[in-house]
Amino acid sequence: MSNSATEELAFTHAVLEGTSYEVGYLQGAAIKDYPQAVEFFTSGEGLFSDLEFAGVIDLFDDFCPGLNEEIEGFADCLDVSPEQAIYYASTYLKAGPSPEESGNCSHMAVLPSISENEHVLVGRSYEFSDRIDDLRLCTTRIKGKADHIGFSTFFFGRSEGMNEHGLSTTMSSARVPVGVGEGMQPLPQSGFQSWAVLRAVLDYCKNVEEALALMDEMPLCCNLNLIVADRRGKAALIEISGREKAVKLLDASSEEQFLCSTNHLTIPSMVPHIPYAMKNSALRQEILESSLQEASPEIGPGTLSRIFTQKYPDGVCCSYYDEFFGTLRSLIFDLTTGETRVCFGPPALNEWHIFNLENPSTSGVYQAKIVKEKAEPGFWEIVALD
Repeated sequence: MSNSATEELAFTHAVLEGTSYEVGYLQGAAIKDYPQAVEFFTSGEGLFSDLEFAGVIDLFDDFCPGLNEEIEGFADCLDVSPEQAIYYASTYLKAGPSPEESGNCSHMAVLPSISENEHVLVGRSYEFSDRIDDLRLCTTRIKGKADHIGFSTFFFGRSEGMNEHGLSTTMSSARVPVGVGEGMQPLPQSGFQSWAVLRAVLDYCKNVEEALALMDEMPLCCNLNLIVADRRGKAALIEISGREKAVKLLDASSEEQFLCSTNHLTIPSMVPHIPYAMKNSALRQEILESSLQEASPEIGPGTLSRIFTQKYPDGVCCSYYDEFFGTLRSLIFDLTTGETRVCFGPPALNEWHIFNLENPSTSGVYQAKIVKEKAEPGFWEIVALD
């Protein structure tokens, strides 16, 4: 702790209601008085040719209906053109060099047979840098779309969430560890980044089957681990590496009754595509699996909270913010009741808050403490997957 430093972060809870255009306008108004934010979120002009941009607009209409209108409202509020929105260029990537991946996360889904109240529980811990995250929880109620709650990415995307139908989605990047081969693998095809996929699932899907069907059609451009679960007691782990994808589906009849994922591939058919992992990812996966097995069949929100509260290597909480691996938030979704528990910042230093889509709290600001430390050298060690 001798090299640690304590800081405070200000998280926003935004309640976004209205038509897609109106919600976009609200989001523009939220940053209008912050020149640096406006400059960043409107820095996308010229990154597509006119023909490419027209094609991207069409793809958004096909797979993310309403997002173009939302961005139009945002742009009108800020008196800029929609093509200036950085969201387009950050979200729809062209085949070629792979960008730096985000989402050093741990997440899991627990089916009713092994939970203490026979509820479907989903948990996630999100680790990244405090300098480039939105730090914004959104309760989103757009006309014609499902209400949902989750944190935003590039304002319009989502990094996780649960919607009014009791469907949740969480993600973590399936990383190629630095130092393996040439590092990040080139992207073999053009497609959407993770935050657009999650947003589309939350806006338009009611259950796991619909989410899987959407992902079968949607062009993807990412190395990604997704977990989707619904209140009927179904859950799926979807692992994606370029053009390759595999699904592990669980329901009440499955031998296994929980899913968990960190930052490497685990489905046997997928492992050969990225046969390495950061040591910390492999250990976090072991922590999730052993903790859930030990608590079964009485897994509850307290079980997930303890996993998120304990510091690595005993739990999954990390404080390496300057290395893009600090706990920014933890969430526990009860898909059965529709309740969301959120801890802004690491749970060891901050309290949990409860949100409910049926009775959403008002917009507000939540202060959170973080302690910045440096990772031990072994944290970044690379291990081969069997």
